[in-house]
Amino acid sequence: MGVLLIALPFLATGALKSILKNLFVLRNAVQIALTILGATVAGMAVTFVVAIILGGAPARFGVPELPGVFYSKVWYKYVLVIALALPTTRTVFKLSKEEMDNNKRRSGLFFGVSCGLIFLFLFKLTRNFLSVDKVPGLNEGLVKAVSFLTKHSSKAAGYIDNGILNDNHFDALVFFIVLFAIYMIAFKLFMPSSLPPDQKREEPPALLYVMLLISVSVLLLGCLTFFFDYSRISVLFFWVLIAVALYRLLNVDHYFTLKDAPEQPEEQKNLTALLQKRLDKQDLEEPLAKQTVVVVCASGGGIQAAGWTAQVLIGLQEELGESFTKAIGLISSVSGGSVGAMYYLDRFTDKGFPPASESKEIFEGATANSLDAVGWGLAYPDLWRMIFLPFLPDILTPKIRDRGIAIEKDWQGRMKTPESPKTLADWRAEVEEGNIPLPVLNATLVENGLRLLITPAKFPNPDQKKFFDFNRLYPGKDIDVVTGARLSATFPYISPICRADDRVADGQDPKIENYHVADGGYFDNSGFVTALEWLEDLLREKPTQKGEETTPEIKRILILQINSFPESKLKEQPKKEKKRGLFMATIGPLLGLFKVRKPILTSRNLTEVELLQEWQNAREVHKKVEIKYYPIFFSFYSEEGEYEPPLSWKLTKKEKDAIRKGWEEIVGDKEGTIEKLKNLWLDKWNMK
Repeated sequence: MGVLLIALPFLATGALKSILKNLFVLRNAVQIALTILGATVAGMAVTFVVAIILGGAPARFGVPELPGVFYSKVWYKYVLVIALALPTTRTVFKLSKEEMDNNKRRSGLFFGVSCGLIFLFLFKLTRNFLSVDKVPGLNEGLVKAVSFLTKHSSKAAGYIDNGILNDNHFDALVFFIVLFAIYMIAFKLFMPSSLPPDQKREEPPALLYVMLLISVSVLLLGCLTFFFDYSRISVLFFWVLIAVALYRLLNVDHYFTLKDAPEQPEEQKNLTALLQKRLDKQDLEEPLAKQTVVVVCASGGGIQAAGWTAQVLIGLQEELGESFTKAIGLISSVSGGSVGAMYYLDRFTDKGFPPASESKEIFEGATANSLDAVGWGLAYPDLWRMIFLPFLPDILTPKIRDRGIAIEKDWQGRMKTPESPKTLADWRAEVEEGNIPLPVLNATLVENGLRLLITPAKFPNPDQKKFFDFNRLYPGKDIDVVTGARLSATFPYISPICRADDRVADGQDPKIENYHVADGGYFDNSGFVTALEWLEDLLREKPTQKGEETTPEIKRILILQINSFPESKLKEQPKKEKKRGLFMATIGPLLGLFKVRKPILTSRNLTEVELLQEWQNAREVHKKVEIKYYPIFFSFYSEEGEYEPPLSWKLTKKEKDAIRKGWEEIVGDKEGTIEKLKNLWLDKWNMK
C-alpha cells in the first residue's frame, strides 16, 4: 500500500494518464485540502503497520531485529508519513491548475498541509490521553482480549510486553477508532442523491475515497496478516476462498432495478410506422424533408464520448436547423455515447427537437463529473461486500447498493426532472407520438455474448440476428432511462456488471432469463450494427397505407457515425532500436485488442454501407434509395501537442473546452464532413 501511494501519482501522469489523471485534478481549494489530509491519513495507516511489523516481528516470530531501523523513534514515523503523502500532495497541486488559479491552489495546499499537521498533533494528544497507564482498566481489558484471541500466552508475543499492550498495536487501535469515526461521518454526509446540482452538498473528490480505501485496507489486511502468519495461514488465500463461498451461498451479486411496466397494447406499432410518426413532425414544404431519414450512431469512450455525442447533436441542430433534428429517425448508441444521447433526448419537446435554450444543460449534463459518486460506492457498499458483510448494503444503503446505482443517482440529478425519473415506457409514448427519434442503448449479455437492445420498441427477427431487445427479455417490465444508460456504459471497472434485481433473480418470474449485462462496446463499440439491421428492415418494407398507419417512402438515408476520438492515422514503421520484447510478450495481446478496434470498426462500417447501397440498387424496386455515410471524428490539437482524451467519468474545464473547440474546428473546415452536410441539406435540397 505504501508503494501504491507513491506510484499512483506517477502512473496518473505517465502510463495510465488517460484513466487516472483526472483523479488528481480537483475543483477547488477545499478539495485540495481534503485530499492532502486523506493522503496524510493513508500514510499514517501504512506507517502504523510498518511499525507493528518491525517492532513486533522479532518477539512474535523469533527473528533478530533489523539493524539500523529506528522504528521506535517518533520522528521516524512522522518522516515516513510525510514521505508517503508528498507524491499525492505534489501531483494534486500541479494538475489542479486546469480547474483553478494559483491563489486557490496555494490556499488549498496551505490548508491541506495545515490540516495534515493538525491531524497528526491531535492524534498524538488523543493517544496520550487514552494511554493504558492513564485510563483505569483499559490495559487489563486489552490484554485479556489479546490473550483470548491468541488462546495461549506464548502466542501473545509481539502483542504484549511485560503485561502491557505493545505501543505500536495501541497506536493502531486508537487510529482505527478515529478512522472509523471519519469513515462513518463521510458515509452519512456524502451519500449520492438525485438532487439537482444547485441543491447538492459539495462532494469530496474521488481521490479522497481512494485514500480512505488504502487506509482501511492496509490496517485491516496488515493486522490480520501479522496475526495469522504465526500459524502459517495465508490471509489472501482464505480471503478469496471465503469471498467466493459467501458470494455463492448468499447469492451476492450486483443488480439493477426492474419496474412493473404499464399495460401495453398486444400489437405495438411496427418500426416503419413509428418512423412515419417521426417524419410527420417536418413542417417544411420541400417533399424531400419527409422522405429523408437521418440515422445517428454514437460510439463509446467514457465521458469523452458522452460529451462529444452531446456536442455534435446540439451543434448539428445549430448549423443545419431544426428540420435536420426532425429527420433523425434512430439513435443507436453505445457506452458513453448512450449517456450523451440520453441527456440530448431528455430535453426534447412535443415539437420534435430540444429548444436551443436547453443546449447548455444538455452539454453540462453529459460532461458532469460522476467519478465522486463512484468513489463513494467503492468505499462503502462495494467495500462491505469484500470484507464479508454483503448484507450491510441492503440494511444501510437499500437504495444505493453499489457504485453502479450511485452513478445512476448522480446522472439523474442532471436530468430535466430529477425528482421524477423517465422510463422506457415514457420514451415509448414519446416515440409513438413522433416527439423523439427511436433510441437504442446497446449493451452486451455476458453469458452468451449477444446484444441487448435497451429500447422502447420490439425489433424483428431477434433469433436470426442474434440479439434480445429489452421488451422480449423482460416482458411486462420497465426500467429507468438512467439505468439503461448505465447498463450500456458498464465498462470495467467504473460500474459493475450486473443482473436484474432480487425478485427476478430468485426465479419468481419464470418468463425472464436473468443474464448479466455488460457494456455494449464488447460487441460493437460504434452502435452501427443495430442501425444497419434497422435500415435493412426499413428498406424491405414497401410503402403502404393500412387504416391510419402509413409506412414512409424513403428516398435518402444519411448515416452519421459520431466517433469520440481522433481519426486513426497511419504511423511510420517503429524504429528497430526499440527493444520491447518483454513488453509485447506480456502486454502485447491486450494492447493489440484495443488498438485494432477503432480502425477496424471505421473501415468495416464504411464497407457495410457500400454493401447496403449495392443491395438496395440490385433490388427490383421502382424507386432507389440514396445512402450516404458521414463519420464525425473528434478533432483537436492543443499547443502542447496531440490531445489525449480521458477515459474516466470526469472531465476538467480544459477538456470540456477541448470538446467545444474540436467541434469549432470541424465546423470551420471548408472541406470537412460538416461542410458537406451543410451543402447537402441547405443548398442541394433547398431546406434552409
